[in-house]
Amino acid sequence: MSFQVPNTFQTDFKDHVELQLQQNKSVLVDSGAVHIEDDASAEKIKIRDIVGQTEPQEADDRHGKTVWNNRSYDGIWLAKPPELYDADIVDTADRLATMIDLDGTATMGATATINRAKDRRVLEGFYGDVISGKTGTTVTAFPSGQVIPVTTGGASGARPMNTKKLREAKKLLDEGYVDRSLKKWMILTSADNDALLDEVPATSKDFQKAFGAAVDEDGNLIRMLGFNFLHFELDNPKLTTIPDLATDASGYRKTPFWAQGGLYFNFWQRLRTEVGKIPERRFSTGYLAGTTGAGTRTQAEMSGIILNKK
Repeated sequence: MSFQVPNTFQTDFKDHVELQLQQNKSVLVDSGAVHIEDDASAEKIKIRDIVGQTEPQEADDRHGKTVWNNRSYDGIWLAKPPELYDADIVDTADRLATMIDLDGTATMGATATINRAKDRRVLEGFYGDVISGKTGTTVTAFPSGQVIPVTTGGASGARPMNTKKLREAKKLLDEGYVDRSLKKWMILTSADNDALLDEVPATSKDFQKAFGAAVDEDGNLIRMLGFNFLHFELDNPKLTTIPDLATDASGYRKTPFWAQGGLYFNFWQRLRTEVGKIPERRFSTGYLAGTTGAGTRTQAEMSGIILNKK
């Protein structure tokens, strides 16, 4: 008896998982808010060159000597992380063949896991260290100067998300000389969204007109004060590492924001699928769906964190 599931089963599984991934998007990777690359050329790749700024020299004399600037050159790197995957055993090859459709439990389960895996890797890159330098050996933690304090917007004490914090986040990007034409993005949890809607300005017509606020039919803020919002629960335990990364030592939520180009993601492999019979499991059929990718912040001034009381 063959230990292999027919190739048609493998093809059906991969095709249906890919189709399902297209129909049920990852919140972050498929939002347009993250710059996506596909580069599997090396274990560690340089995803961006950073060219330093210099002041112009003024030619205030005739036939004077040339004054040479000393421009800096740097790079942002990404190291390939371990693959994140979903694997399970299906009772029989026949059941696998008949259940692989857009409503099949195997396909739906693998899709959900892979989508969470991609979002998890994006956020790990946002909160994690940046690898830079000419050879990718310099490690820099998230800069404390890019953090909006939890007390912002109140006379004293920790505050939840509020419009003052949004204004401070916008000012932080502007004062970092981030191109103002770039789209700005921010993740909002349900609690953050509710806290903003609880403020009178967020729901008043005058405020919406003056500050560009918009709310969809489900009560989710779409944009406000120049930020486009991605609705995402940072405390979701199924994201494994993220609830801890998104919470500071005092228990405050670390709400991410960034300008377009400030957050990169690279795929070494978008999707890997395997289907096969397992002799040790009485020839039941096992499947695996995996993805390999990593994210990173780029220039420090292009992103920041708002601390919010949960």
